[in-house]
Amino acid sequence: MIRTIVLDLDGPLLDGIQRHYHCYSRILGMRGFEPIPVDLYWEKKRNRVDRRALLSLSHAAGIYDEFLAAWLSMIETRESLALDRLQTGVVEILERWKLRGVKLLLATMRNHTANLHWQLGELGIVRLFDRIVVVGSAEAGANKSAEIGPHLERSRLDEVVWVGDTEVDIQAARDLGVKICAVTCGLRTSEYLASLHPDMLKANLTDFAENGFNDL
Repeated sequence: MIRTIVLDLDGPLLDGIQRHYHCYSRILGMRGFEPIPVDLYWEKKRNRVDRRALLSLSHAAGIYDEFLAAWLSMIETRESLALDRLQTGVVEILERWKLRGVKLLLATMRNHTANLHWQLGELGIVRLFDRIVVVGSAEAGANKSAEIGPHLERSRLDEVVWVGDTEVDIQAARDLGVKICAVTCGLRTSEYLASLHPDMLKANLTDFAENGFNDL
């Protein structure tokens, strides 16, 4: 019986492709470089091609440090966050779980907490979480698990599932000793996630809710 669900934000709940590509292409364009097409950009990101290699595709590796500084200043502005879209069915699923008495914890790696809360309010989902836990994006899964741990009942970890889309979520769930459902609608490919052997691999939150929730 699942009584607590820990949810990563970017990927499982939000489609962030347009935000990421907007920042990437705008930074390059403003400096006179030609960005690669959005489909190719996202394919490279999902296959863990690093930032320097991505820039090399536009002959822009020489501006790596400048790009990184501009990226960090732009990616979590309200203008950029407004480009994110909820994944299909997210609100209905979270509302259904809340009605069933499931505790919902949001665990996200962001650097600007105020803008995060603004975004969640604009999307109409801030009300659905029992707790919002924010970890800086430069920190690893161990930090994510350390922040979530105090909000879990140690004697009932078998009733917890973590839903995420990257190796960071898988590491955090394993650090805590809870089940992990990896979803393939976010920042990593299904092949890569499968190689990490999560307890469950699903296409998205809807797939988990309909074809996985009751199996854990």
